[in-house]
Amino acid sequence: MRYILIFLLLTLSLSSKNDKVTLVPIFFQGNKIISTSELEEVVGAKKPQFYLFWKDKVAKINAKMYDKLDETFRLFYRNEGFYDANISTHKDKKGITVTIVENRPIIIEDIILNSDLDLSEDITLSIGERFRAKDFTETKRNIKKHLLTEGYCSPELTTKAYLDIENYKAFIKIDLKKKKICHFGKITIKTKSSTMDNDIILSRLHFEEGDIFNIEKIKESYESLYSLEAFDQLNLDYSKNLYNEKPVYITYKEVSKKIHTRIGLGYATDLKFQGRFYWEYRNYHGNGKKLIFDTVVSKDQKRVENRFFVPYVYSIKDYHLDFLNSIGYSQERDIHNFDEHVIFDKLYFIHMSSEWHNSIGLGVERRDIFNASQVLDKHYFLIYPFMKLIYDKRDSKLNPKNGFYFSHDMEYGLQYSSDSTSYLKYEDELRLIYTPRWDITFSLVGRIGAIKLYKNSMPESKKFFAGGAFSNRAYGYDRLGITESQTKDSELGGYTLANLSLESNFPIYKSFRGAFFTDNTMISDNQGIWEFSNRVITSAGIGFRYVTPLGPFKIDLGVNVHDKSQRAIHFQVGQSF
Repeated sequence: MRYILIFLLLTLSLSSKNDKVTLVPIFFQGNKIISTSELEEVVGAKKPQFYLFWKDKVAKINAKMYDKLDETFRLFYRNEGFYDANISTHKDKKGITVTIVENRPIIIEDIILNSDLDLSEDITLSIGERFRAKDFTETKRNIKKHLLTEGYCSPELTTKAYLDIENYKAFIKIDLKKKKICHFGKITIKTKSSTMDNDIILSRLHFEEGDIFNIEKIKESYESLYSLEAFDQLNLDYSKNLYNEKPVYITYKEVSKKIHTRIGLGYATDLKFQGRFYWEYRNYHGNGKKLIFDTVVSKDQKRVENRFFVPYVYSIKDYHLDFLNSIGYSQERDIHNFDEHVIFDKLYFIHMSSEWHNSIGLGVERRDIFNASQVLDKHYFLIYPFMKLIYDKRDSKLNPKNGFYFSHDMEYGLQYSSDSTSYLKYEDELRLIYTPRWDITFSLVGRIGAIKLYKNSMPESKKFFAGGAFSNRAYGYDRLGITESQTKDSELGGYTLANLSLESNFPIYKSFRGAFFTDNTMISDNQGIWEFSNRVITSAGIGFRYVTPLGPFKIDLGVNVHDKSQRAIHFQVGQSF
């Protein structure tokens, strides 16, 4: 029935493709369980966007769909479990009126499960609930995905739904024998002509020959390979099953358009209006190398950066390393009580896997500090090795619903002369995300950091500040210095930092979501000593999100709970957890 419904809608749209479209209003009455918005969506009814407040919010459809409406809605109601629904349509000067008597739905009486694998998390059907075709289809899809994730690629699976229409009952029967575990077989790379070494392709795979088969490893391998941005076409064919071994055949076509340029204007909460120029050369002289030139200019910040990326420069057994060099110049003004010019060069060796993103490297910086009168106050020349460890078990990078994330940053300032600054700085971050069945996402983000200064002074900008969309949302970006009380802070940065953010994210309507949050921040000028008593600045607030394929668009309003005059609004694309 689902396919018939889709066919009907496609037929209606294609038959009227070349004809003049006449839109007529459509109204629904009598429906109680199925919402009017769902019925409008079935026939593609259009309404003016919510921001066009001066227009009448009446749904309209193509007038030529009228003759098929009865059959379309009857099939839809059957898919929703209403086999006795009565539907009639009437057309007059006002438009089309659809009258619906839903009557009694089919209720799931029993679910009979015979399985040698735990399927409790995969079955979306429940006894006593209305039988819906899409829930049954989703259950089958979940079971098949679970099997492939666990490595069972040759199961005996039977899923059936028996409907007793006279007694309004449904019986679900699921039989599963998972059989033997499957493994990845031989990996074969096939291409007609290529500048890409096979080792680079293999270094991006999240599986090896002999590993237990897992469909998620295929997905992660696709993401890792596509992140090189060196392919127009890419296919990992694992369709064959040879005695519980699944060989993988990799075919690809290298990117044809290698140079990409973007010019744009944007607005950020803290930096206001800004312009950006981005130039990228993909697959630069082959083997997935990348050359990037990136510049951002705003009233308070300027940044020019050149990056050169080389994948798979070295491998220790299966631990491969990529190389990245980033060299550039940046300016900041009116963010702190000082202005700063920085020339930098950073060398990275990077390793990425399905869960780990690790890097080590060496940074070289010249930092010129200017006072409020734009007079050079002091300059620093820093040389420091650094490392960053990330362990990411979130279910999505763009909009996670469950999982956790941990990162550890550390850098050590080398004492190369008597005037140089020697220090150790580290920062740890933990994110926990959990979404129960009622679609409310709870998240916790905790950060701690400390600096140990061994010799000479260090740039103020290297110390800890807070504030902004990723820390305390009652303050602007880096506007929060050493916390002196619950309402007062210094303009100076601190040597220790603790920040805890809690947020609940809940649905409002379709892609719109709301949020309640609290942020708690402590920054101290004491090295290695944690002081929380009466020095924690706490904010609370509300937020709104609009979910997009690139992540949620967020608006947050934060207020200091002890000083209502201290507040800030933040705009952001993407999650902060």
